[in-house]
Amino acid sequence: MKTKYFEELKPKLIYVFRINDAAHRDCLKIGEATMDVDPEEVDITAIASNSKVLNKAARNRIDQYTATAGIAYELLYTESASYRKGTHPIGFNDKDVHEVLQRSGIRRKEFKNIDKGGREWFVTDLETVKKAIAAVKEGRESLNPGDVTVGRSPIEFRPEQAEAINKTVKLFKKSQAKSRRMLWNAKMRFGKTLSALQVAKVLQFERTLILTHRPVVDDGWFKDFDKIFYDSPNYAYGSKNYGSSHKNLEHRHAREGIHYVYFASMQDLRGSETVGGKFDKNDDVFSTPWDYIIIDEAHA
Repeated sequence: MKTKYFEELKPKLIYVFRINDAAHRDCLKIGEATMDVDPEEVDITAIASNSKVLNKAARNRIDQYTATAGIAYELLYTESASYRKGTHPIGFNDKDVHEVLQRSGIRRKEFKNIDKGGREWFVTDLETVKKAIAAVKEGRESLNPGDVTVGRSPIEFRPEQAEAINKTVKLFKKSQAKSRRMLWNAKMRFGKTLSALQVAKVLQFERTLILTHRPVVDDGWFKDFDKIFYDSPNYAYGSKNYGSSHKNLEHRHAREGIHYVYFASMQDLRGSETVGGKFDKNDDVFSTPWDYIIIDEAHA
């Protein structure tokens, strides 16, 4: 136990490797290893990526669980799991990188009959992993729009969608309008999430709230956010499952001037003390000066 304790104090690195076979196609493993260096003698935050000391430590760790199985792997990338904030070194681990990837909609690769090490595999590419590591260092909980660029192209709105978007934008631009409210009586498959998000993009709303009775549609809103804002690095998404927390979004709004879209369910909000519920939560959501509120699934 004593030996393990001191091993955990050693500085860490993040490594990325792949196995070139059919089962692991398009997948990368993101793990961590310890470096055999003294942080009193070496500035671990300044060690260059893919340096000899990092690659050696990574291979020593990977060989521990691949050599006996005769697995041939390709080490793609190594980076110190420490960065400097002011004068203080800050450490992180592979789970922090995994969390950023998952909250950005990048899925784990599930393997059958495999131990927990299999949960370190993701269907992604190296550049996206590098950006996830950078996000951890910058204090972000997810990737920015555009960081995952596969299959991105501008949305071509159908005539009825464009009409709804243009009418709503025109109404909201009227400074003397008696009511800045618009009801879309949209049929199924109309594409209301894409169209509603396009309104936020055109008008450059700083804070947009999506409010719904159906929490399960968070996944759909997140995916459509990516389709609309993929070319807008000044926008971010947040919810309990994807993107950033509301607290983090507000912090980034104040610090970086980002605009954001936040998804919340009525089930969660109505449990708050602010609206007569029993739980001390969501005060920040209720106190936020929202520019644009989208009420989804508001069926008559």
